[in-house]
Amino acid sequence: MIKEQKYPIFSWFLVQKPYDTTMSKIPPFEIIRASRRSLSLQISQKKGLVVRAPFSVPLDIIHAFVERKTDWIEKYLARHTERKEQKGTTLYYLGQVYSFEYNLLQKETVLQSEWIFIFSGKVQEVSAEQKILTGWYRKQAQKHMNERVTYFSEKHGFSFKQIRITSATTRWGSCSGRNNLNFPWRLLMAPREVIDYVVVHELAHTIHKNHSSHFWWLVESIVPDWKAHRTHLREEGWRYEIPKF
Repeated sequence: MIKEQKYPIFSWFLVQKPYDTTMSKIPPFEIIRASRRSLSLQISQKKGLVVRAPFSVPLDIIHAFVERKTDWIEKYLARHTERKEQKGTTLYYLGQVYSFEYNLLQKETVLQSEWIFIFSGKVQEVSAEQKILTGWYRKQAQKHMNERVTYFSEKHGFSFKQIRITSATTRWGSCSGRNNLNFPWRLLMAPREVIDYVVVHELAHTIHKNHSSHFWWLVESIVPDWKAHRTHLREEGWRYEIPKF
């Protein structure tokens, strides 16, 4: 997530030491000056709070910009903390939260009960557990997306070429110029109604190759509460990943 404020453009870039914010509520931040027209805020796992700025903008303006974004900073720092605490404890499947167990002795498979996943396989490397789970999610996602895309296509007269399950991490779906639909396997972690919104969103792109008012009217005619589902993905989508074991 990035917040921006525009300024004139200059050339190359410069990294400055973390700015001292001990007298304010905001945490220390690093300033990266570059050939850009805007001020932006970024929170990364390695660097923490980073401000990207044009060369011409003085420090007092940068500091004032950061202070105006204090609420945003606090919100996303809290989210990063929660993400670290959550890793390795839960799995999401169709919007439900599950605990999980790993059984080293069984063949590679995943069993799902009311509240727990039991997955198994021969572990040869640290990432083996993630591979087993990812493969299972990918298979289930292909089946679920085929069913939902077919349902909405037949009901509303959409036409598409094929459905692909991807490993995308920055988008929840896409529609190519040839009407091939792409969905990340991790979308299967979201609630059913949120998945349906993404399916309808991409099917609408088979007709409107943009986000015009006509596009959104079509989406809303099928999914009236699409805004709530989009907000869910923006605010909760970071949870939908395989835990780090």
